[in-house]
This record gives sequence, structure tokens and C-alpha cells, in this order.
Amino acid sequence: MKLKSYIVVRKSIYAVLMARSDRFAEVALNLSTLLYFLSLHSIAPYISRYAAQLGAREREVSLLGPALSAVAISIRPLSGLLIDRGLLRLLLLTGISLAIAAQTSYWLSTSTTLLYVGRALQGVGVALFIPASIYTATLVRQNVASSLAWRSTMIGLSMALGPAVGGLLVSLYGYKSLFTAAGIYLLLSGFLTAATLKEVSTSGRRESTRLVDILNTDYLVALFSILTYSVVYNCLLLFLPAYHSSLNVDVAVTTSLFTTLSIANFTSRVILSLLSSRLRYPLIASLGSFSALLGVSLIVLNPESPYLLLYAAVAGFGGGLLIPSLQIIALLNVRERSRGLASGIYTAMFDVGNIIGPPLAVAIGKTYLDSLKASIAISSMGPVVLLIYSTASLLNQNRSRVSVKGS
Repeated sequence: MKLKSYIVVRKSIYAVLMARSDRFAEVALNLSTLLYFLSLHSIAPYISRYAAQLGAREREVSLLGPALSAVAISIRPLSGLLIDRGLLRLLLLTGISLAIAAQTSYWLSTSTTLLYVGRALQGVGVALFIPASIYTATLVRQNVASSLAWRSTMIGLSMALGPAVGGLLVSLYGYKSLFTAAGIYLLLSGFLTAATLKEVSTSGRRESTRLVDILNTDYLVALFSILTYSVVYNCLLLFLPAYHSSLNVDVAVTTSLFTTLSIANFTSRVILSLLSSRLRYPLIASLGSFSALLGVSLIVLNPESPYLLLYAAVAGFGGGLLIPSLQIIALLNVRERSRGLASGIYTAMFDVGNIIGPPLAVAIGKTYLDSLKASIAISSMGPVVLLIYSTASLLNQNRSRVSVKGS
């Protein structure tokens, strides 16, 4: 009897310790994600203004985003395969190290040449870190949807803080302080990532990755949708600050707009995370896509409207619903053996949009404002495809319920 009691107590203690370990790993991962993406989002709204200050012209500015993505796109699928081969730790820490090197390149820039070097370094770092970070999120909790949703919420928080913190640093101390701060965020992210990996088991026998695992309707719809959103979002991020700069608009206006967009984005991600077990993600993704495109359209069509911040809130709230929903749709129905590859290809589609979007929009529109309008037209198919997909998904669910009741 005493032996049985001892075994029960020992199992209970072990269960409590494991739960605490899992919770620590999840918290450390989320903080690491927050800091890594804070380094990205504090710089992104101002890199085009920095380039313009260094003498870059419209076409040079339009290539700043694609320079990062062109490097990343070819590496992300390979990164995914390496994750599935057990190289998670190496990819995460190398990705952070290269991001730090990119900040150094930005800091030293006196012309666009070193800016492009920095974008290339950051492109490799992003390609290694982000798919590995997504995969790690699927390991820290049994409820994968909830884990991905909270990780996405941390990204939303970084989007809310980034433009405000970045704008404050630029206004008070100049651009070099922005890059110095980003390097500090990344160092802290590296320490937290190492702590996370100590608590997460990534060893054991692995099945071979199979491409057939990701060839399903859910995954392909998510790929197309993230591509179209990437086009309009990256064009807004790249061209709107440059458009403001060409009109001598104060940096505070750009900061306020992107901060409002990011706060709304974060708010919707928090709501989605709290309700993650109750939501129909195809429907949420469809609503988010329409809202995001509507908000961007209102910003572009009414660039001097007194309701500009309201339009930014509409766009941000929609994006906050869309992005985590698409990520969950993409990965939830993929077998664990291929989730690394699925993460790599999925995140690469955002780079595809960043590569083709700004240059294509500039080719069509010529000016910053007309290029923004062109990006809206290019991206308009995304909400339509998601509407069809979500409608079909709801019809299939209703048929399944009717079938179960009738059996």
C-alpha cells in the first residue's frame, strides 16, 4: 500500500514539474519571439526613409523589401527540411546571429550598398529563424492551435510597439540608435531561445518528410492568401513612409498611422488567442482578409482624410485576424513529420509577395501613391478565394452534422 502511495505521489510530482517546464518553455519562446520581431518591426517603417535620406531614388527604395525576400525565399524551404532533420537549435541561433550582423551593416551604412548587404543578411536570418520558431511553437504545448495563436499574438505586440519605439528613437537620437537597440533585442532573444530549447525535446526517431503531406486544399488556400496579403502589406509598409517623406510629412504622422495599425492588429490577435478553441478559422480568415484590404484601400484613396487613423485600425484589426488564422489553417492538417517543410514554404510565400509586389506595383503605378493603388488591385483576389473556401468549409461542416444526426 505504501509503495502504491509512493508511486502515485512521485507521478504527481513529475506531472507538476513537467507542466511547469512546459509553461516556462512557452513563456520563454513567446518572449524570444516578441524580441526578435520587435527588431524587425521597429526598423521596417523607417528603412525606406533612411534610404531616402542616404540619397536613394524610388526604384532603389522599392527594392529594399525584395532584397531581403529574394535571399530568404530560396532558403526557407531548405530551412524547413533541415528542421525536419533535427537541426532546430542550429537554425534558430544562426538566424539570430545573422540578424545581429544585419544591424551592424545598417549602422555602418553611408550609402545604399551596405543597406542592401544588411537586407541580404537579415533575409538569411529570417529564413532560418521564423520557420524554426513556428515549428518550436508546435512542440511546447499539446494544443497546437492555441500555441500558434499566442506566438502570433507576440508578433502582434511587437508590431504595436515597434513603430512607436522606432519612431521615438529616430526622433530623439537618430537612425543609429534604432539599429543599436535592435541588436540588443536580438541578443536577449538569443538567450531566451537557448533557454526554450533546453526544455523542449527535439530528439527521437523521425519519419521522412513527404511533400504529399502538404498537398491539401487547406494548405494551398493559406499559401495563396498569405501571398496576396503580403503584396498589399509590404507595398503599404514600403511606399507610404516614402510617400510621406516626398511630401515633407512629419515622421510623427507616419509613426501614428503604423502604431494605430499595429495596436489594432495586436488587439485582434489577443481576442483570437483567448477564443482559439471556439473559432472557425476559415470564416475568421475570410473576415480578416476583407477588413485588411478595406482598411488599406481607405488609407490609399483618402491619404489626407481626418479619419486616417480609423482606416489604419480597420486594416490592422483585419490583419490580426487573418495572419494567425492562415497559419493555423496551413499547419493544423499537416503531419508532424512535415511541419518543418510546411512552415518553410508557408513563410516563403510572404517573401514571394514582397519580391513581386513592390516592383510590380511601381511598374504599373510609377509614383508612390499610384503604386499603392496598384497593390490593392493585385491583392483583391485573396479575399475572394477565402470567401469561397470558408463558405465551402461551412457547408461541409453542416453536411457532416446532418450525416451524423441521420446515422
